[in-house]
Amino acid sequence: MKRIITLICVVVTAWGITAVYSQSDHAKKIAESFKGTKYESYVTDILVNKPDYVVFTPKLDNSITGDKYNDHFQVFDKPDGTLFAVWTQATKEADVDQHIAFSKSTDKGLTWSEPIVLAGSKNQTNPQLLASWQQPMVSKSGRIYVLWNQQVTSRGPHCGNMFGIYSDNDGKTWSGPKMVPMTRMTRDPQDITIPPSWCNWQRPLRLGKDGKYLVGVSRHGKLPGEEKGGCTIEFLQFDNIDDNPAVQDIKLSWFSTNEKVLKVEHEKFGSACEEAGIVKLPDGRLFALMRTCAGYPFWSQSRDNGVTWSVPKKLLDRDGGKPYLHPRSPCPIYDWKGPEAASGYYFALVHNTFDFNGKNEYQARGPLYLIAGKFNPNSEQPIEFAPMKLFAERPKGNSFYTSLTIVDGKTVLWFPDKKFYLLGRVIGNEWFKDVQ
Repeated sequence: MKRIITLICVVVTAWGITAVYSQSDHAKKIAESFKGTKYESYVTDILVNKPDYVVFTPKLDNSITGDKYNDHFQVFDKPDGTLFAVWTQATKEADVDQHIAFSKSTDKGLTWSEPIVLAGSKNQTNPQLLASWQQPMVSKSGRIYVLWNQQVTSRGPHCGNMFGIYSDNDGKTWSGPKMVPMTRMTRDPQDITIPPSWCNWQRPLRLGKDGKYLVGVSRHGKLPGEEKGGCTIEFLQFDNIDDNPAVQDIKLSWFSTNEKVLKVEHEKFGSACEEAGIVKLPDGRLFALMRTCAGYPFWSQSRDNGVTWSVPKKLLDRDGGKPYLHPRSPCPIYDWKGPEAASGYYFALVHNTFDFNGKNEYQARGPLYLIAGKFNPNSEQPIEFAPMKLFAERPKGNSFYTSLTIVDGKTVLWFPDKKFYLLGRVIGNEWFKDVQ
């Protein structure tokens, strides 16, 4: 009997669909399976942004797990090919049951395990303080760390301490949660009983010195003379993950802090620079792309493994040096050949729209366009981007808090569609015809 149960688990997805079809029609098979059920609306809606993988679809039973909101979707892997996914989930964004969900796939993303909750409230029945904005890392020995922003007061979802857990058996069991001490910065409240307000929206990558994990940190707060809602970027390096430390013994190095933060100001829309995505260039430089309040994505570069960064500049296209328009919305960037590949080929996602006469910088997150880029060591902006191509055609709801892995030789962008479905899409050669 035990053997039969094991076989069933291998071939059945979280939706009860047997995995007997090829990878190419994976998403269509799952979408079609909802015909004649209470999820009938999924049949066409789930395919709008052309996914190749389906990781999770909400079950809409909030008495079990609040799962309508699915965001900050971070997929990562291990050398044996096992895929893991962690994301922020809730009944709705910033609801009392906002928590960290975890799932894994042992068959190259074809099927995924039933999600479990790592931190925070599973549902609204017994609400706890919010757990959000998880950041996974894998040590060289294979230990999986998941850190997150843990709310410890009644303040908003970004205000919290850094907590974490680890697993030495691919997520079967986890250590108890412990706090990682964080250095306080000038943007943080003077009252030390109030935690800092921060968010790491991308997962840490091995882009720091000697392959240490590095990530951009959005540091919220209010300094004298700033408008409400301001934000700047710092960079955080995890110094000893490969030593398998206890969570409370994780050592952190902070770069571009206090008066050296990256910031962008606009005469009408205030001061906001946040959500940095980082790629490595073939010559060793790091290139960061970030969203701002100024109507454009901005970029910065580091020549010393992320310790110091250049003054942010508007992201320009290859033909004519025209800046890309973009609201205060995610604008991810990735290395096409893998997160830490330094391949010289990159892509980013932009909305290409902004109304400078609008009331504020938070504007419609309409269709997203993919811009494919190539490294040019002789250009001031070291990545030159080809003309845009439509990628996500939804008229609204394209808020792409994404991640990227290589699966069976294919580059896969993992994205939360409408902050509802969790999907994956192959980024193939067709997107790079204009840059090779």
